[in-house]
Amino acid sequence: MRTLHLRKFSDLYAEYGLSAVKNLHLMVQLLLLGRTVNLWKLKDYVGMALGKADVEQESHYRRLTRFFDTWGNCEGFVLDVQKHSFKVLRRLRFSHLLLDGTSWTRGKQKYHYMVLSVLAGSVAIPIYWKQLSKIGSSNQREREELMAEVLKHFNLKGMTLLADREYIGKKWFKLLKENKIDFVIRLRFGDYYEAVDAALGKTYQQMYDKCFLHRKFVRKHILLDGNAYFIAMRPNPKNTPGEEVIIFLTLIRPVRKTVDQYIKRWRIECFFRHVKTNGFNLEQINLRSVAKSNLMMAVVCLAYTITIRAAWKTQKLIRKITFADESVFPAQSVFRRGLALVAIWCASLDSFVNYLHSLFENQNYPFVKNVQ
Repeated sequence: MRTLHLRKFSDLYAEYGLSAVKNLHLMVQLLLLGRTVNLWKLKDYVGMALGKADVEQESHYRRLTRFFDTWGNCEGFVLDVQKHSFKVLRRLRFSHLLLDGTSWTRGKQKYHYMVLSVLAGSVAIPIYWKQLSKIGSSNQREREELMAEVLKHFNLKGMTLLADREYIGKKWFKLLKENKIDFVIRLRFGDYYEAVDAALGKTYQQMYDKCFLHRKFVRKHILLDGNAYFIAMRPNPKNTPGEEVIIFLTLIRPVRKTVDQYIKRWRIECFFRHVKTNGFNLEQINLRSVAKSNLMMAVVCLAYTITIRAAWKTQKLIRKITFADESVFPAQSVFRRGLALVAIWCASLDSFVNYLHSLFENQNYPFVKNVQ
């Protein structure tokens, strides 16, 4: 293929060379074609993508494994691939952050990706993650380490983090507050009840009873280790047994509209579904090294971001379905629409890279810091 097209990705080309840029975008193309992260399956598409049908498939497989052997342990390359995706997103707006995790086992290998995403419209787009190599919840230290790494490379000041009950902790809340990141985080029943009872006004139980029995929205100003927050309780609109009251901690003076932002958190679950079972079959990953699996996640997220950008301008054309309860949902996700649109350009690496140039901006998204 003509190398001039690849050299247009000047930031990656100048730092890592032609081979790295070519194989990175080849991997993205293969994911979009094969819709799996299994390298042994992806090798079947390499000959078509490169116009080398006469080359043995074993050679194609070695090419893919060599890419991960070469760059899997290069943290700078993985980070630059993450930043590379934001040149696709420059014209999109977002103000919310979503934090959640997904885990599974493959053989004896344990995978647990704790992922921080931004919310663009109704679509969660990952910006950073940490592979914890375990099953179960993350702990406060792991969350603090993730956010410390994120803040080195992204300016998140003024954004609002939405997270579920797993992502709590006094030091964690303090870290977010010190970095001027607002948050609405759900709590379990009884979390920080001592701080509520210690503050002026209703006790924790009185607040809960008012919300549960009278279906009233209640809130209170509290202190945790000397830092001021609001705790809010609102009736669960679904009235789920055992969860009739939903409890939140937030930095924002809470009204119903504030805590109702939390419902947007489930969009990150849609991202997990797309990359795991509805798109790239992430659970088929066959890389044992944490570093290599992080590189694969970066490639997956780049491919995912490209599909979102491809469908962004035409998402209003997606047909809507009205269900019996009068709820309305799109017949197709933005991701699946984008996947179909991009696939048209994947017949060869040359045409795919040409198409990418129509999506990428010369500058990165404003909140990406220019640091190494």
